[in-house]
Amino acid sequence: MAHYPPPPPGGGFPPAATPPDPYAHERALAEWARQRGYFLSPAADLAWYRAWAPFSFLFPIQRVGRELRMSAGEAMVWVVEAFEGDAVKEVAGEDRHLTCFLTSPKLAYRAAIRSKSTGGLVSELSRGLDDLFGSPKPAVGGVIGDPAFEARFDVAVPTREEASAALTMPLRQQLLQGGFRGVLELRAGGLVCAMFDRPGFDPVSLDGTLAWFGQIYRAATQYPHAVTPPP
Repeated sequence: MAHYPPPPPGGGFPPAATPPDPYAHERALAEWARQRGYFLSPAADLAWYRAWAPFSFLFPIQRVGRELRMSAGEAMVWVVEAFEGDAVKEVAGEDRHLTCFLTSPKLAYRAAIRSKSTGGLVSELSRGLDDLFGSPKPAVGGVIGDPAFEARFDVAVPTREEASAALTMPLRQQLLQGGFRGVLELRAGGLVCAMFDRPGFDPVSLDGTLAWFGQIYRAATQYPHAVTPPP
């Protein structure tokens, strides 16, 4: 009888794990949008968003990504991935901003604000250099006569009178108490809002973004007087 050496230990490996589905996120996002009656597009129309320019504080939009569209009463809303096209910010992951656009006949006045805290390292450095070497800044409270608000936000307005109409007290309170960081630009018939703290384009993040954006819009249209067109 032949002599055999002991065989080496067997493998007995468990079945290979099912590889993750690379499209699971997109399918979940599409199903979330379908359930809510939203329209989801993988690529938005860059020309339409650029046609909103000029802006006071919003970055020039160089390209756009995914887009979510919906209607809410008299308002039409678009949420889009907007990119600055800044190479340094792109490397730092600060080039992309979730930006909301809204049209509504309720909006009647013009004003623009930008939080003095941007939340991004490159943006904060750029702001610091601009403060050192840029044009002199107006005194806090010197634009709209609200030192508490202007300590937190840069403000650009046509006139102080129109600013008082556009930046309603409910809106100022909402932005201050909610710790808003971003850009908000109001105009007759529409507004644009880029939130620095809400970059996610997923169901949970978008639910929160839309809820916050809705509060801003409602506060912006709580005019204490009859609406009159800007001069």
